[in-house]
Amino acid sequence: SRTGFFTMAAEVSGSTDPAREPKPGVAADDDSTENVEYLFPENAGFGDYIMHPWKSMECFMQRMIAAFGWRFTVQLTVMYLLVKGIMMTVLALIRLSYCKKTLGIDGTACQTMGAIAQTPWAIKGAIGVVSDAYPLFGYHKSSYIISSAILGSGALFFMASSPIQSATIAAILLFLVNLEIATADLLCEGKYAELMQTKPKTGSTMVSYVWGCFQIGSLVAAMFVGPVADHYNPQVLFWFIMPMAASIIIPTGLGYLQESKVPEEKSGLDWELLRQYPYIVSFCMIMAVVALGNGVVDIFFFDEHLWQMIYALSGTVLLSVLAFLWLPRRLAMCNFYMFLASVLYVNVGGAQDFWFTASEECVPGGPAFDYTYYNTYTSVVGAFTGWIGIVIFQSFMSGWTFRRLFWVTTLLQVVASAFDILIINRYNIAWGIPDKWFYMFGDAVIGPAVMMFVFMPAVVLTSKLVPKGLEATTYALLAGFQNFGGVVSSQIGIYATQFAGVKTKDPCDFTNLNWLVFVCHLVLPLINIPLTFLLIPNKRMTDKLVDDEGDEIEGEEEAALEHTAKAH
Repeated sequence: SRTGFFTMAAEVSGSTDPAREPKPGVAADDDSTENVEYLFPENAGFGDYIMHPWKSMECFMQRMIAAFGWRFTVQLTVMYLLVKGIMMTVLALIRLSYCKKTLGIDGTACQTMGAIAQTPWAIKGAIGVVSDAYPLFGYHKSSYIISSAILGSGALFFMASSPIQSATIAAILLFLVNLEIATADLLCEGKYAELMQTKPKTGSTMVSYVWGCFQIGSLVAAMFVGPVADHYNPQVLFWFIMPMAASIIIPTGLGYLQESKVPEEKSGLDWELLRQYPYIVSFCMIMAVVALGNGVVDIFFFDEHLWQMIYALSGTVLLSVLAFLWLPRRLAMCNFYMFLASVLYVNVGGAQDFWFTASEECVPGGPAFDYTYYNTYTSVVGAFTGWIGIVIFQSFMSGWTFRRLFWVTTLLQVVASAFDILIINRYNIAWGIPDKWFYMFGDAVIGPAVMMFVFMPAVVLTSKLVPKGLEATTYALLAGFQNFGGVVSSQIGIYATQFAGVKTKDPCDFTNLNWLVFVCHLVLPLINIPLTFLLIPNKRMTDKLVDDEGDEIEGEEEAALEHTAKAH
């Protein structure tokens, strides 16, 4: 039977029976000490991977294939190693060099192009609603993945083969590529979450495999994007990732997604599904209309940054009001906080990226980072510090309350941004510290770790607030809303850059860049700290926040639950 967007459960962690768990390094049912074969434990730790790297990988893959089959494993490998891992990372890292070397546009135009391109991530909720309500060519997932992959592959072919000089055309084509990634990611995620429900003890294996593929793909992409961008036209990288965009068509077309065709009598629009969740469906579709409208405004008013910002802020007000009207109170408050956290850390990357990589003529005495350093070295270091952030979080912060986690991470985020201010004002040079050393051990190291501190409690908090039975629905809806927060942040940042008089092309003018970064990355994010005490519950990550219906647990009910938990 179909388990779609509205019925699939959230990702669950695997559990094992300690009595049946083989000890690391000891084969099951073998009491001898000779010819002992290492068996990878279900609850493997970091030491298992270090001490037995090849055997642990072999056992891990055997377990993955035994639980979900080699076909579905191939499907996930293509999706999360090639499509979301390598291809999406290349698109993210290539943007700066593509804007400067290929399109020849300034920082605000580059950031506007990025805002348009990222729009599909804000409509994930609507993508899920449409795919669940209407089986395209008899399939709820496969046909949508293949259709979006055709669009994405065609867009990359056009970008690779044509001498595009228009930022607007490039933005539309990048929109189609991101539509493929967002659609395939959501629907593959829906399918593996469905399979994890049937085999809950293997949940951790699935999640680890997906995350591992993505991390490996991201590292591989980071290693070659910078050098290629330095020595060649970045446009050549579109030829490289175009086969990856098309690669998802093969396993999906061969049925590796393990999706059955919908019977002929159920091939139409599922009106019952839409009537069952009217508020969720309405919110998802309205949010998609607002997000797509933002993209349309950006395209037709590409240089009118004030009107772009006004539209984005108007959409913010509308969606925020609807969230409080249609979502459970506590869920709406926390989601509004995380949305504001995205918005108030105003994105001025167009100005910053251009300053860090500007030539000596544009910024005399500036860092003048090449793409190998700015894209490759910092990304590789950032990946490892991100993992260190996970370890620190699990070791020292996992017992904190949500409220404390969010205001502390806000302060750390501000501290990380302070390194940019110091470099822009050239204090590091006055102290005798070269730019590359200061940046590498500043924002490049602290930033990714802090992002993990922000990301992990947000995921845990959301998982504890969603009503039972609507986990995946709410996840996609909230993810789309928070992604739209990133778009709004970009629109505000684009206008702020223009208002500050920052010019990233000859004649360059970065006179007010320090104040721009100071306000957008140090002052505005601090507003989140008092909001933390108003919108975030003062509960630990192990506490139960809502009941099965999504109603908030307070007072005597909470005490009764704690007493019951202790009794058991």
